[in-house]
Amino acid sequence: MREIVKPPYYYNSIDWDRLVKEYEPPFEFMSGTRLWSRDRIAAAQTERLKGALERASEVPFYQRLWADHGFQPGDVKSVDDLSKVPQYTIDDIRVSIDREPPFGDYQSHHFADGAHTPLRFYTSGGTTGMPRPTIYTQWDREVGAILSARTFLMQGVRPGDAVINAWAYSTHNAAWIMDHGLWHWLGAIPITTGTGNVTPTEKQVEMAQLYGAASITATSDYLLHIADTARRMGIDPKNDLNLKTLLSFGDTAAVEEAFGVPAYDSYAFHEVQYVAAECEAKDGLHIFEDAFVIEVVDFETGEVLPPGHRGNIVVTCLYKTGTHQIRYNIQDISATHELTECACGSVHRKLDYFQGRSDTMVKLRGVNVWPEACGKIIQDNPGVSGEYFVYVERVTPPGKMAREEMTVMVEAADGVGDRDRLGADLEKLLKQKIGVQIGVEVVDRDSLRELTGHGHRAKLKRFEDRRGVLAR
Repeated sequence: MREIVKPPYYYNSIDWDRLVKEYEPPFEFMSGTRLWSRDRIAAAQTERLKGALERASEVPFYQRLWADHGFQPGDVKSVDDLSKVPQYTIDDIRVSIDREPPFGDYQSHHFADGAHTPLRFYTSGGTTGMPRPTIYTQWDREVGAILSARTFLMQGVRPGDAVINAWAYSTHNAAWIMDHGLWHWLGAIPITTGTGNVTPTEKQVEMAQLYGAASITATSDYLLHIADTARRMGIDPKNDLNLKTLLSFGDTAAVEEAFGVPAYDSYAFHEVQYVAAECEAKDGLHIFEDAFVIEVVDFETGEVLPPGHRGNIVVTCLYKTGTHQIRYNIQDISATHELTECACGSVHRKLDYFQGRSDTMVKLRGVNVWPEACGKIIQDNPGVSGEYFVYVERVTPPGKMAREEMTVMVEAADGVGDRDRLGADLEKLLKQKIGVQIGVEVVDRDSLRELTGHGHRAKLKRFEDRRGVLAR
């Protein structure tokens, strides 16, 4: 038998007083950090940025990246100097993993360190390539959970509320950090249903009704599926449930219409957890600026863009210790807002709502086209159900050279008659809005579920690149 050694007990492996002083839990946050002045925010960011740079400087990934660009941490005197730091993308992480599989050389900890400090391991969902592994320290998990709980409190969840957590409890971080934040830092009770693959959607509706759930956390797509399922079961989602608020990701207007309660958007991703959250003013997403510096940069040049200009989100995380995100170009598309005081009283910077990913961009006859943008343009048409799937392929028309074509598949709404006319109208709308011809294929209701994962995936698949196969 292997030697028995004392574990690193969770309860005494972290300085809890320091944790809650530096990153206020949700109740204290509402009257504290949330109302910090711009000067105080800048001072805290500068101090924490220097610490983050110092920690990252010990990691081979950053040592090599920074040396290649002639950068040293001492070049940053304040947060205003952040643009001096080189950016990196998911592609750089993949190279790191190829260099030193399976974890890459961007981690500060490895599994063996778990003998001395509590660690958690998750991977990204892999929707845009191979999953990215991330090892989280206890500090990283607790700060991430606090940011999650801040989000939920801002968006109407209260202690004692039961919350249906309809995210996938898998190797991905999302469901777990929500669970952690609800339970440990907000006093809410997560009901861990997971997605429809784990707990049938009908059963989730029954549990929400039986236990009087005050909220559900899921993507907007899945929340709409829950509402549709409830109606098919003879349950009115507006009147037969006890919901007070919905914790959504994506378009919230349709969700609010379906359930008759407020629904709020947020922005988060695998490595850094919750970054920004919508408040009751519903005018953009408040960035947790004590934990992040967020920039939006030009797709091509990487130059920082002024407020209102759409580009790639670049994230600098100020609290992480297990992995480090210093000017991480996540390639999610958004824009920052002009700096003004929100109706809620906060002057923390705001991020616009998620608008797709730039790494799924397709260039059609010289025009940059984002699949998510196509879906958003047509999904509000009364002739469609709102479900869509986009694919791009390389085609060779008879007697012509091969070229790339994009097609948007949409489900017809109930009762639609002339599908050919509907498809032609939608193609005309896309040409008008985007400036290039894009095909539209109108299909039967619910026929896209196998492609998108609707009803069982937490995050739906909306795009497929089929250019590897020569068509027509």
